[in-house]
Amino acid sequence: MHFSRLVRLLMSENMKITRIEILLVEIPYVHPFRIALAVMDRARNLVVRIHESQGLIGVGEGSPAPFVTGELPEGTLLAASEYAGFLLGRDPREIQACLSNMEKILCMNPATRCAFDLALHDLVARLAGLPLYSLLGGTRRVLQSNRTLGIDGPEAMQVQARELVAGGARILKIKVGTSLDEDLACIRAVRQAVGPGVLLRVDANQAWDEPTAHAALVAMAAEGIQFCEQPLPAWNEAGLRRLREHSPVPLMADESVFDSHDAFRIACSGAVDYLNIKLGKAGGLLEANRIQTVAAAAGLGCMLGGMSESMIGVSAAAHLMCASTAIGLADLDSPFHFTENPVQGGVDFQPDGRVTLPEGPGHGADLKPEWLERSRRITID
Repeated sequence: MHFSRLVRLLMSENMKITRIEILLVEIPYVHPFRIALAVMDRARNLVVRIHESQGLIGVGEGSPAPFVTGELPEGTLLAASEYAGFLLGRDPREIQACLSNMEKILCMNPATRCAFDLALHDLVARLAGLPLYSLLGGTRRVLQSNRTLGIDGPEAMQVQARELVAGGARILKIKVGTSLDEDLACIRAVRQAVGPGVLLRVDANQAWDEPTAHAALVAMAAEGIQFCEQPLPAWNEAGLRRLREHSPVPLMADESVFDSHDAFRIACSGAVDYLNIKLGKAGGLLEANRIQTVAAAAGLGCMLGGMSESMIGVSAAAHLMCASTAIGLADLDSPFHFTENPVQGGVDFQPDGRVTLPEGPGHGADLKPEWLERSRRITID
């Protein structure tokens, strides 16, 4: 079955994109989620469904975050309409050419381009009858993601940490970025609640200046922190390098690295130990794969993270992890913050952080029919 589909994929000369659906999907959060950059009460994600002439559909998602990518949800609809008009009639197998030309037509907009990138990869994998990880050259395996705690008071974070660990979580990512005293109190409260056997990661989302970051990391080292993500503003690469020279905790770049050019620059600077790759920042799988290649060459570790993706974006990210030896860490738990799951299929994500990939073609995820009807939609054909 797979062989016959692969032959059809390679031999067909008249494969074209015939229709593109663009949807703005709003998914409420169970509770407002606070980080140093923003407070979020819902995800407003872009979903793209690309139809081709043989009847198959590829599905992709981008999660625009104005405070990270600079994209507003309504703006993604306009940008996506421009990209869709360009793609109509083109061969979906020519992913690299399509994405390269899309960026020339309308630069930036990484989360919007991400939705198209994922949909094209999903479509080609479905055409080939292959799981996406197989199309990318990987092997199916079970992944382990952290669970994330938003900024709150020490007592509230203690309660949440205990609940997550009671559900089986063994890796917690803690958002910080209020004041030094409050941040330290929260980290110590969480450690006291979960004991020494749970791995803790810290994410400051650019909140600290250099003196505060140094003081925080020296104090937090006693709590056994695995790494600290983006302790300084994205522009302060020199400060990040100085901080790394004296930090007892390894550092990770997030908002400092969008694409492979950023990855190359920050790797050359010696400013961090890890890179956080996010499909929505990178513009999709193609550029994310380039970033991990740069990281591997530079000897840097990688985490695959996310913003507010549903199981569509999370599923695609998990497939990329299974096709990469450089990406060893996962932060993919955004769907657990939602009041309901708008997606059918995709990965099996357990409360303890275990992620198991499906065996069918593509990444396996799509919007549920009722969410196709209730979401704002534009069709380009």
